[in-house]
Parts: sequence; C-alpha cells; structure tokens
Amino acid sequence: AVVSTQSTGGEDPPPGRGKPRQRELNTKERRQLEADRNNLTKHFIAELPELLSKFSTDDQKIVSLVEIPQYFHLEVYVEHRLNKFLELLLKYMHDIVTKHSDADVLRNCAFTYRYFINNELSIQTTAAVAFRQLIDELVTSFTSSIQDGLEAETEQGEFKLLVDMKRLYAFYQAHDVTDLADIEKDVSAIITKANQQQVNDEITATGVMLMQVILSWALYRTNPNEPHKTELKKLRKSVVQLVQQCDELIQFGMANVQKEAFITVCDMLIIFAPQLKQNANYSTLIVVPDKSVQIRLRDYVMTTVFTEEEPQQFQDEEDEEAKTEILIEKRRVLASFGKLIAFNIIEMRLAAPIFAQYVKSYQDYGDIVKQMMSKARELNRTKCMRTQLLSLEQLFEELRDQNEGRIDRSSEEWTKIKDLAHRFALMAGVDNYKSRQAVVTFHREGIIYCLLRNGPPDGSPPSNIVFFDILAETTFKLMDIDKKGPKGLLAFLEEQLMKEGEIPEDEIEWGPLRTYRTALVGSMTEPYMYYGAANKRKMMGSPMRVTDVKRPREMDRGEYVIDSWQQSGSGNYVQ
Repeated sequence: AVVSTQSTGGEDPPPGRGKPRQRELNTKERRQLEADRNNLTKHFIAELPELLSKFSTDDQKIVSLVEIPQYFHLEVYVEHRLNKFLELLLKYMHDIVTKHSDADVLRNCAFTYRYFINNELSIQTTAAVAFRQLIDELVTSFTSSIQDGLEAETEQGEFKLLVDMKRLYAFYQAHDVTDLADIEKDVSAIITKANQQQVNDEITATGVMLMQVILSWALYRTNPNEPHKTELKKLRKSVVQLVQQCDELIQFGMANVQKEAFITVCDMLIIFAPQLKQNANYSTLIVVPDKSVQIRLRDYVMTTVFTEEEPQQFQDEEDEEAKTEILIEKRRVLASFGKLIAFNIIEMRLAAPIFAQYVKSYQDYGDIVKQMMSKARELNRTKCMRTQLLSLEQLFEELRDQNEGRIDRSSEEWTKIKDLAHRFALMAGVDNYKSRQAVVTFHREGIIYCLLRNGPPDGSPPSNIVFFDILAETTFKLMDIDKKGPKGLLAFLEEQLMKEGEIPEDEIEWGPLRTYRTALVGSMTEPYMYYGAANKRKMMGSPMRVTDVKRPREMDRGEYVIDSWQQSGSGNYVQ
C-alpha cells in the first residue's frame, strides 16, 4: 500500500528497483496520474483508520501506515465531505502517539500532522485543534514526570520521562511548538543535573537532542531585519551553555551520551558559525570554539571512529546487522566533524590525524575523508597541503617510534605511507598552475623537516633523512621551473645542505637524499654536488651522468641505482 501510494505521488521507487527515466508527461498522462492519486486518496481515507486500529500495536506496520496520509490529495476530504474520516484518522493517530515510543513511528506521525496543518483548506482547523490538544497532553505528562523521573529515580518514573521526551523531540523536529510547549528551562535543568550526578543515559542523550532543536527553532523565530536584542542575548547564552554542557558530557559521559553530545556540538557550531555575519544583526550570536574544545572534538573522532574493534566481537553472521549499525554511527560522527572542516569552523591542522587514516580506513571511511580533504582544498590549497604534510610526518614518527628509531623501508607500513603521499599529490588537482604554490610549499617545508636536527651537524645524517623517500613520491606534481629554476627546490635544497657540512659520498644512510635530488633533476646531466666544511661547492671527481636512474615509484624498496654508487647490502634500515 505504501509503495503504490509513493509511486502514484511521484516518489522514488523502493531501493533495488531502479529509478525510471525522467520524461515529461503529456496532458493525458497527467490527468490520468491525478485521477489515480485521487482514487487512491479516496480509498485510503476510508480504509486507513480501520487499518490503524487493527495494527495499532505493531510498530513495523504502523510506521508505514501513518506515513500514507502524507501523499493524500487533501482536497478529496472537502470535495467528498469526508470530514468524519479525518476526525477518525486524527483520533487513531492521537492514540498511536500516546501509546508508542518508537522514534520512527513518532516522527512519521509528527510529519503527517504537519502535512494536514500546513494548508489553506477547511480541514486545517480540525487538524490544528487536534494537534494542539495532543501537544498540551504531552507537555502536561512531561512536566509531571520530571519529578518522578529525576528526583524519585524510580525505573517506572525514568521510563515515563524518557518516553515523554522522545515524543516531544519527534514533534519538535517537524513543528515549532514553543508557543504550546515552553520546556527549554526544564530540559536545560535535566542536562545540568546530568553533568552533576548520575542521570539515566538515554534521558541525558534525548535531552541534548531536544535542546538542540529548541534552540534551532528559537533562531528561526527571530526577525532577521529587526531582532530584539534581549532575545538574541538570551539565545546566545543558551547556546554557549549547551556547548559547554555537551563538552563536559563528551569528556565524562557514557558512550551513547558522548556521541549525541558530540553531534549536538558540531551542529550548534555550524548553525551559529561565522557565516551569520552576513546579517549584521546576528553577529552577536556567533559561537567560536576555543582551541581546547577543538582538540577534544578531534580526539573524540580518533578514539571513537578509528579504534579497531575486537576481532571476536563480530564473529557470528547474526551480528552483521549490529556491526553495520555501529559502522553507520561511526560514519555519522566522522561526517559531523567533516562539516566543521568544510565550514572552516575549526583549525584545519587539527584534521591531520584524520587525513592520515585515508588509506588505512579507505573501505569504511575513505569517501568521507576524501570529501573532507576536498572541502579543505577549496578553502585554502596551501593550508590543505600543509595539513597533509603534517599527516605524513605524524605517520612517519609513529612508525619510527614503533621500531625504536629505525625505519624498515621494505615493510608494508612504509609502503602505505608512500602510497598515501602519492594519493595526496594526486588530490592536488589536474591543474598544476592552481596548485603550484601549495605543492612548492609542501616540498619546501618537507625539506626543512627532513634536515631537521636537535643539535649542530656531526657528520651523521639527520634523524628524518629517510622522509625524503616520501617527498620523492610527490615530485611529479612539480613544474620544471619549480624544480630547477633559480629559485626552485633544487637550489633551495642545496642552500639547506650548506648547513650540513661535507656529505660522505658512499654512505647508504644518505640514499633517500640522493633519491629525492634525482627526482628533482630528472634525466638531465649534472654532477652531484655536496658541501665541505668551508661551505664551498665541490664536485666528487668528474661529472657523473645520471643515466640509469629509476623513478622513485619504480625503484625496489631500499635500493638506489646511480652509476658509480652501486651499494652492497639491502640498505633497508636507517637509524
């Protein structure tokens, strides 16, 4: 019944059946479609109340049945004088709302009420009266259950309070019922109490979600041309208080409370973001999180989304559905953080650990992380590539720490970091002119990082020297003038090497530097230069022709083939 109603109403077909090719209907077809919809509407107007009565206790059937009226031609009620069926339908929907606690059932009921109210037909009055009566009952029940649910702390009282809050939340999603249900102070008190002492987790999580929609409607109600300063001041105070309360819940709440608090903070920061400055009257409403809040939001994503589950947790096929639900919730958390990056609400560099997960978590979260980086690049290409460089540096240092200061350049982990660097370079875009400055900045700062020392040069290579291998993976995005020009990267590299003193010609540890320089030089004939203690340019004997050099991605791991510098041993480990 629901499928046929949606199809006739012009909705998309059920999943898996494909979407038909869109074409413009001719006059005859449009008339036939309208006639079919009128006939279906007339049929369900008479039959739906009986179906609701029959399946009133079956959540799975009710959730679809209460959605059917959203596709009615409401004119049929007036044209055929079917008001008695409308009153019967509203009566059964009232009973369903007061007896059910399923979120989907309540949400569909709320939107069905909105469909009946938001029209100019005579039935609007009947639906509005029934709606007001229902909201009055829900508010009265909620107010009376607060004392039993929080102060008495009985299981029955807590359950009743939770159900009342779920019902109000469902209707707040579809309607601005503030005039009928002024419950902001009560909900705020519940969240405050949850931060001070133990409150049922579901009550706390529902309270956070309910408070968010209440404040969102409060912003919607303000007059954008001449808002009252008192209203704006009160609204900002409430928003800041909610963000602070949710920040505490993220730190100290239970898992389900943390998740809803996190998503609420992200949504509130987006709603009250700096784009409100477009209307000067709303400039006082802008809420900007401080650095500590930004870091806690990032850390929550890392610990919640990218933490591997225990292998035995989902061994049975019966748990696949539960595993899918968990994955959906994790993706929801990651997407919420991604919106903060897209709207430039938090510092981009804080997303570096998340960018670093692109390859490792590609199957589950790759699309979200890629979109996050795409939006970051639209905001500022240079900042985005700096953040990507920071991601690679963090992965490099983490791998080095795991191996006690050594890097196995033949390991799978090292190959994944190089692959990630290559993908980052590809994401810079096909237009090298647009990304030119960003790519050059990426390499300049990468060179500085590779040659970074804690003390003066002592003849040994810097601890980050092997990071040149990673930089070599991205040289294909550089323009020739940026490689070999007078102010190019090759000249910048040599300038930085002057601080290193004399570089031995036959030490394997300096191999990554030679590979990176070869990637910059390409196939040109040029002697390899190094600097002595007097900081004067020297050549190592006769000019060396770099003829048999493989590009970095084609080289065997740990192997460098440069004419007279054939090296023995694997050269896999660099201290």
